[in-house]
Amino acid sequence: MSGGLRFIGRRAAFALVLVVGVSAIVFFLVNAIGNPIAMLISGQPNATEDQIAALTAYYHLDQPAWQRYLAWLVRLAHFDLGSSITYNQPVWQMLYVWGWETLKIQIPAIIISILISIPLAMTAARRQNSRSDMSIMAGSLLGHAMPTFLMGIVLILVFAYWLGWVPSYGAYSLRAPAWHSVFLDGLWHMVLPVGMLTVFNTATFTLLLRASLIDVLRQDFVVAARASGLPERRILYGHALRNAFIPVLTYLGIAFGLMLATAPVTETVFTWPGLGFLYINAIQQLDYPVIMGETVVIAVMLVGATLLTDIAYVAIDPRIRIG
Repeated sequence: MSGGLRFIGRRAAFALVLVVGVSAIVFFLVNAIGNPIAMLISGQPNATEDQIAALTAYYHLDQPAWQRYLAWLVRLAHFDLGSSITYNQPVWQMLYVWGWETLKIQIPAIIISILISIPLAMTAARRQNSRSDMSIMAGSLLGHAMPTFLMGIVLILVFAYWLGWVPSYGAYSLRAPAWHSVFLDGLWHMVLPVGMLTVFNTATFTLLLRASLIDVLRQDFVVAARASGLPERRILYGHALRNAFIPVLTYLGIAFGLMLATAPVTETVFTWPGLGFLYINAIQQLDYPVIMGETVVIAVMLVGATLLTDIAYVAIDPRIRIG
């Protein structure tokens, strides 16, 4: 077996152990909070003892926590996350439907951020300590330091209430204007949440890439490339950027892996019907299956993105060897 396959095998085994460990911690912490059936029937005072017992047996809440966890792991191995206590729907189906709304704003924001941050970081690194560099650094530090929820509130205040250009909440209009199609209406509602995520990600990418580029542009291979008469654009984008992108790639992998974990803030600010909004509701209502299902998906995405990032290092920098 080659070194690369051994590396992937070790990382995959570690990832499996990590996901199971995270799921166990979350499962027992959530179960320590209380009985969701009591909350479910709190608004139904006429519920009979037989109905309560049937609900308790259906969700196996009459069994010890460790037995419920092992049974849940067996179902998970068959890609069965159970049914939501609150919505009475399969959790996989809910994650698919609500997850699309989350990815719809998270992925475009990351892609746009990369496209914007590369020329900004390149300009700042080439003109270090100039006015351009200071302006880019100041804007990046402000965007990185400002809390995302505060940034979202400012965007809503300016562009939704003062200017009235875009809607302030939701993914679709209840009654869209006549000139809107369903597609355009969806894009119209995406502007503010995607804008908020883009500002934050662009600031972070720019800071990381600028610092890495400054170090790379001082390396001997860049000096040699310039001395050999290669075009500056080819040196910057063909050689320097490729080597400087490794720290950004690390953050990019984490950003993709944490798309669902960071969604609650964005989706709460903009009342966006995605997995973050669903996660908050599930926690408030002690919906065990939804909490556990979404937590496992987040853990798998983060671990998987980290593994893919490590593998991508080799493609970007041949000096790195997988042992």
